[in-house]
Amino acid sequence: MPFDRLFFNYLKLSPSYAAACQRIANGAKPKLNTHGKKVLSCAEAYGDVNKCQYGEWIAGQGCSSYNERNLVEVRTPSDLASISKTDLLLCFPNGVNTMTDKELLAFIKLNVPKAQGAKTRLTPVAVKNLWKNIYLSYLMFSNPDVELWRIGAEAMLVNRFVGAIDPTGRRMNSSEDHARRHLTLTVMRHHDWAFNTAEHAAVNDFPCKAKLGETQGCFDFTDTCRAQQLFAQGAVEMGNARAEVIRCSGSHRKLSVKPTLHHQGLLF
Repeated sequence: MPFDRLFFNYLKLSPSYAAACQRIANGAKPKLNTHGKKVLSCAEAYGDVNKCQYGEWIAGQGCSSYNERNLVEVRTPSDLASISKTDLLLCFPNGVNTMTDKELLAFIKLNVPKAQGAKTRLTPVAVKNLWKNIYLSYLMFSNPDVELWRIGAEAMLVNRFVGAIDPTGRRMNSSEDHARRHLTLTVMRHHDWAFNTAEHAAVNDFPCKAKLGETQGCFDFTDTCRAQQLFAQGAVEMGNARAEVIRCSGSHRKLSVKPTLHHQGLLF
């Protein structure tokens, strides 16, 4: 499902989540602050996403807690032994609901608390931007020395520039000065969003993009060890992110089939 794959990719991108997985692998048990404990708990629940493909993760135990009991269930008295202590029971006398649909919905809204970690319905625009942020981040890890406007053009951050600005074009074309400046600023904004969303995902608060804490963090795109970790399973997720951006933006007629800039997973 799209939500699951987005979550998987943002966990991959999160530096905090990668550090927590490393601690678990090393068996280290240092004292952690509240935030660190949340990240560690999330890593224990979802597993090391950098060591498996998405298909393996979604089908394996690493994602069991993410998929577990997402649907509302109807239980009978014979099921009481399997009901969790945290479950909330609605009792209908004789097993029949006598309220109208409107009354029942109002009753549920008034009496059933809404979970903070529940899946959020994402709008098409939000989904498009989430995929753009992922593709942008993978591109920047793959091409740490490339000018930002070229990365922005390849990541299709600005719809009206897709197919119009060549990521490998010459800088001397003065008619594209405004577009290059606009792309550079857009890249800076989107990679901040990508980092924030990844760090929120690491504490199971996806897809929030607000700044986490008092200081704005950032990805270290020049960290080759981190890049190797991200692409240890190849460039599958990077290619999928590009395909999703094209699909969400409707850009398939404006682009070549192959990406212009290199994909890091193909270089190792």
